[in-house]
Amino acid sequence: MSEELGTRARTRLAPDVRRASILDAATRLILRKGGAARLTMEDVAHEAGVARGTLYLYFDSVDGIAAALRDRYAQALMDKVGPLLATGGSGSRFRRLRAVIARLAKAFEEHQELHHALFTAAGASAAPLGEAFHTLLRRFIQDGRDTGEFPGPDLDLTTGFLLAGLHAVLTEALHGTGSGKAVAAGPKVARRTLSP
Repeated sequence: MSEELGTRARTRLAPDVRRASILDAATRLILRKGGAARLTMEDVAHEAGVARGTLYLYFDSVDGIAAALRDRYAQALMDKVGPLLATGGSGSRFRRLRAVIARLAKAFEEHQELHHALFTAAGASAAPLGEAFHTLLRRFIQDGRDTGEFPGPDLDLTTGFLLAGLHAVLTEALHGTGSGKAVAAGPKVARRTLSP
């Protein structure tokens, strides 16, 4: 009977599970529509299978949903590379940095449409993503300086310079030459920046 009236059966989910399912629905829509600018709260509610009122319990606007998606995307990238950039750790820092670049290039290649939709097409700032990487990379370089592997004279300048170089290489990989060249060029940029 509820199907005939166009109503949905209620499904109770834990709040974090419901929030994730809403973000998953928004991701599908963003990919289908080519960006967050074309989303509406009604579209997201329908795709997620929730009432608009339920959607507003979790997000106050489409911009709020898009910001949450960018945060989730950034966190997923941090989860992939964070362990490699952890202080201490085993192995050469240059080898670990090469592995980070390879993982990032692969992640950007696998999620190119989503990255573009969340950051480029939306005109949104990638600053939170850059800040998160800056913090990780700065700690990694400081650890290398403390052990004598990286002699860089100015920690903040070195971190910013390396981050800008890696960003340029990975952006080229994302929009142009592919991840193979990024994986090859990125470590060269890092070695030239961090070596005496």
